[in-house]
Amino acid sequence: MDEVKLLAELTKNCEGKKERLLELLKAFDLAELGRDVQRQQFKDIEKKVLKENEFFCGRDGLTKRCDEQPSFGERITDEKWSFLLSDEDFDRLQKMMQPLYVEAGLTDEKGYYITNWDMIACDARCELVDFIIDEIVPENFRKLFGQNRVSIVFQEKLINAFKNSIKTAA
Repeated sequence: MDEVKLLAELTKNCEGKKERLLELLKAFDLAELGRDVQRQQFKDIEKKVLKENEFFCGRDGLTKRCDEQPSFGERITDEKWSFLLSDEDFDRLQKMMQPLYVEAGLTDEKGYYITNWDMIACDARCELVDFIIDEIVPENFRKLFGQNRVSIVFQEKLINAFKNSIKTAA
């Protein structure tokens, strides 16, 4: 198909829908921010518990990704190494973090999220991608794009392409 025709259809499809696209992009960005903040809160609590209590590496030789990896018996104070804890220490860590998660308003006493930012971000992403594919992408590409809509890599590229086009147009 001719590039001029594709661009004309894309431009036509954007007319009257730019406001909705911007709303969905904003909702997506806010949901991603909420998820990032929540994940950092969980990490901060884990780091706090690891630093204030003694936990030791209970596994050795699982990975040698870098020189800083703790060896068997060394103290673990960073959450990136908590996967090296023994099963008993890992369970103890979880039990110590749970009341702090509740206190911070991240989970309830049973461990369920108070606000599940992962699901909110996932839903916002899907709504944005569906809108772009169903409403804006030229007709000849909708089937192809639709077949790839569940691919996170595809979704990222599609979202970034539209974000960049909006920045360029502004």
